[in-house]
Amino acid sequence: MKTKQAILGALLGLLILGAAAAPVSAGVYVYASDGRYFRAEGPAQYWHYDYNEGYCGKFGKWCSPASFRWTYSMDPLHSTNYAVWKIEPAQQYFSRAYAFIPCKDATALAFYGIGYAGASVYKSRINQLSFCNQWVQLNSGALYLIGSVDLSDNNEWFGASGRYRVAFDEIKIEN
Repeated sequence: MKTKQAILGALLGLLILGAAAAPVSAGVYVYASDGRYFRAEGPAQYWHYDYNEGYCGKFGKWCSPASFRWTYSMDPLHSTNYAVWKIEPAQQYFSRAYAFIPCKDATALAFYGIGYAGASVYKSRINQLSFCNQWVQLNSGALYLIGSVDLSDNNEWFGASGRYRVAFDEIKIEN
């Protein structure tokens, strides 16, 4: 009886967490954009949504929301919008981080930050235009004790403010 209760409790716990940090398989967690562990900052009028696109919109039918956010890129001196995916403390192991890059509205050179070991940040530069509906590794094979992943509308291509689009879709942590 206790085994059945434990299994039922575990399943109920996963349903409550929803797509916020749901395990895809042992040691693999997907953090949804607009999920429980996601925080977006910046003026609302600069955030745009693509519904039925991105990982949850096309491939991860178990997760929600079925959309992702994007915003226009800005040069580093005029950054406006950014987002942070906070990693659940119980899932902070030495891990690899991945970002899902959708085909639509992902045209910028994006700067991801991986917060690890409590205070350090590893910066990863990803040309989102080079990928289409695929996971891209952010921390070049190294394992980090990851606490967060962040992304802003900063763009290294100067003079390109408002010309490119930065997509903010799901983050995957594998350990």
